[in-house]
Amino acid sequence: MQNSINSRVALAILAGSSLAAAEPAAAATSFNSSAGLSYSIESIANLTNPGDLSGLEIVGYFRQIDAPAYPGDEYSQVQINGTGSVAANNPDLATGSAFSYTFTASGTLANGKLDAHHLAWYGLEFRNNGSDSYAISLRLDYLLSAAVGAETDSSSVTIDFFNGDGLLWQGYDRVDTAFNDLDVVLAGSSGPFSFELAAGQVDGLYADVRMDNHLEASPVPLPAAVWSFLAGVIGMLGLKKRRHEQSA
Repeated sequence: MQNSINSRVALAILAGSSLAAAEPAAAATSFNSSAGLSYSIESIANLTNPGDLSGLEIVGYFRQIDAPAYPGDEYSQVQINGTGSVAANNPDLATGSAFSYTFTASGTLANGKLDAHHLAWYGLEFRNNGSDSYAISLRLDYLLSAAVGAETDSSSVTIDFFNGDGLLWQGYDRVDTAFNDLDVVLAGSSGPFSFELAAGQVDGLYADVRMDNHLEASPVPLPAAVWSFLAGVIGMLGLKKRRHEQSA
């Protein structure tokens, strides 16, 4: 009988030790980032020959930067130390006049750490191929979204917009997740951007969008109920042992 009780106590202690020593499970986590940009032309006027827009070319574009445009430039990069994946399927586009486009990136992580940096370029460009002069007014509206799955994660989406030389017009905005706010959306606008375009000139409103995301698959602690159960089992076996010793 004594040996049987000792064996049960040993087994219970061994079970508890094994659970404590086992590598803790990891809680999977994820991120979702997006930047929706919408260009709109508010007015165009030919200052030389009113009503004639034949010499004006308008080109809108989006491009995800997956390699340095120039040596040493930044570009989209992903680093995963563990098990996870990242997707950012944003095909190039080229369109005339006003346009809207949403740049998206998302990722999941089962264990380890994940860092993702994505960069995209937008632009609505006006090219004066004639000899007339034009007065142009346009605006850029945007909706930035950053979301992560846990407090140990972080996500930020930034936009900076500017005209061709970066001097006449520029602006900046940013949205970040925080400790108590893991899903954040920010709407904004460049406001009206007005300029004149002389013969042979090129100008427009351009934007850079950056997304930075960091994920950590945090360990899942052993539930307190398990430790209470093990403590109870060991206590009951110890009580039985003492009663057996007293009866003996």
